[in-house]
Amino acid sequence: MKRAATLAAGLLLAAGGAYVIVGEQMAGISANAVVNAQVLTVRAPVDGELALQVRNLGARLGPGEPIGRVEDPRPDETRLTDLRRMLAMAEADLARLLDLTKALVASRALLEGQAADYARGRVQQLEARLAEAGAALEGTQSRLREADATLRRANDLSRSGVQTVADFNKARSGFEVGTQEVEAARYRVRYLTIELDAARRGVFLGDSYNDAPSSTQRLREIDQRLGEISADVRERNRRIELLENQVNEERVRLARFREARLASPVPGMLWEVMTGSGEYVRRAQDVVRLVDCSTTVVTASVRESVYNRLSVGDPARFRLLGDGRVFEGTVARLAGSGAETIYRSLAVGPSAEHLKRYDVAMVFPALAADPELGCAVGRTGRAAFAPRPLDPWRRMLAALGVG
Repeated sequence: MKRAATLAAGLLLAAGGAYVIVGEQMAGISANAVVNAQVLTVRAPVDGELALQVRNLGARLGPGEPIGRVEDPRPDETRLTDLRRMLAMAEADLARLLDLTKALVASRALLEGQAADYARGRVQQLEARLAEAGAALEGTQSRLREADATLRRANDLSRSGVQTVADFNKARSGFEVGTQEVEAARYRVRYLTIELDAARRGVFLGDSYNDAPSSTQRLREIDQRLGEISADVRERNRRIELLENQVNEERVRLARFREARLASPVPGMLWEVMTGSGEYVRRAQDVVRLVDCSTTVVTASVRESVYNRLSVGDPARFRLLGDGRVFEGTVARLAGSGAETIYRSLAVGPSAEHLKRYDVAMVFPALAADPELGCAVGRTGRAAFAPRPLDPWRRMLAALGVG
């Protein structure tokens, strides 16, 4: 009976050991597991001297927190200088046009006075000529009346036979000449009246000159020239306005590229400093590398047999070495063997032993949200993909500070 009990206890222990061994093996434990995260590279946005504010590796940075600044002590102002020179030339040209406008306005005022004086004098002259022509008309009319009386007397004497035919013809000729002289005087008065009326309207008639005096013609030329200059002034003003806007834009651009501030784009940790303060860096040159703590994952390598049983989304557990907490998560990526290239953007690269096995990446929300462990890049632990028989004992030992 005793021997049977001993045999039963031995079989029970053997069965329990076999269960533990098989359970541990079937649970799919990773050979190693590392907290990892994406790495971002902050580059210099402009050329200039670098001044870093954060120098300690591992320093935690909040989103938007300053890292340093780049200041260019010798910015390229060639474009601004050219625009300023073009603006100065346009302003000088505008000033020249305005001075020319003033000179033409002054000349116009002088010519306008001369034209007014000429018109006034011409009207007075024509009025005098018209008066003279009127007086001449009255004289010819008086002579015509005298010739008419002489003709009537000669006609009477010729009928009575006292006067000869020759004297009668002479008297008749004198009457006819007087009639023509009166008609010519009337036409002269009419001509001068027409010329005077036109002169009063500013139009001067004559055979030896144009319809306007030279001063008036010069006024018209000046008015045309002033119109052309006015159009040029408007064009220069538009050009100056455009150049002023370009100068202001270039100043803003220079100010933007004269100094640039570097800030953390994400909550992260200073991982690597590519260059030091005081060095002259070029635009797009790498300055620092940051670990993006919001992309925390756990990378591990497993045997081929375990790898082939896994699928994206399968549950997983992770425990940091020296920490009894177990974090629940899921499989996020299955990269297989030789997954070296996918680690180029991660903070911790794979070891040679890791590359011989099969790569698995997992996400653990509780781990990422932990303020102490959320960016614990480089910490190692163990990952499992199914519950293991010894997990309760491991948790108890971890709570006691053992293992």
